[in-house]
Amino acid sequence: MIALFVSLPLLIVISLSVFGGGQVFIPVFLWLWNFLAKTFNLDISEVQINNVFAVSNSTPGVVSTKFSFVTGYLVANGQWWGFLAVFLTYLVFCLPAIFIMLIAMKYLNKFKSNSYIKNMIIIMKPVVAGIMISLALQLLINIFSPEIYFNKVNKEHYIGLNNSSKNYFIGYKNILLKLYIPISIILSLYLVKKKVSLFLIILINVSISFILFAIPYA
Repeated sequence: MIALFVSLPLLIVISLSVFGGGQVFIPVFLWLWNFLAKTFNLDISEVQINNVFAVSNSTPGVVSTKFSFVTGYLVANGQWWGFLAVFLTYLVFCLPAIFIMLIAMKYLNKFKSNSYIKNMIIIMKPVVAGIMISLALQLLINIFSPEIYFNKVNKEHYIGLNNSSKNYFIGYKNILLKLYIPISIILSLYLVKKKVSLFLIILINVSISFILFAIPYA
């Protein structure tokens, strides 16, 4: 129960301070869940977190609100009040942003001519761009080299070697992965240039990945 009350102000801070899409929220909530797990000895495993990320990114809707919803479930740690906690963490995360948006809409015309707001927006653009670039690099490194970990919140060191026994991409599969990724990037960029649907590009890459890495070992 204490973990729940500690998570509420942290969710408010995250709601009011983080800008961007779902990928921006992933490292923030990863830090939050690992912090709560270590501080309050909660049973929040890496497998659970990866499942949350997978389900949240593959289902319709705003990713960050799903993360806040799941936070209540994780901090409940299997207790009976978990179903109440999920709605509480969801509301605590959403309401501050809603209130600020209502205030902003009320004073929209004043904000348009406010030099401080204009300067803040100018400053925030490169900040958000930097966050997105750093996330893209982190994802690329983790995908291209699964044998190493990089910038993981739940690791003692900033960079190091992963446990090879838990790594799916070993041996020739690792070599195949390193060949496939640059080819996939080049192919995707070519298809984007040809104005092919983004959904179709994703579908093509997922299908090729299944053929190369999943079906032969099923």
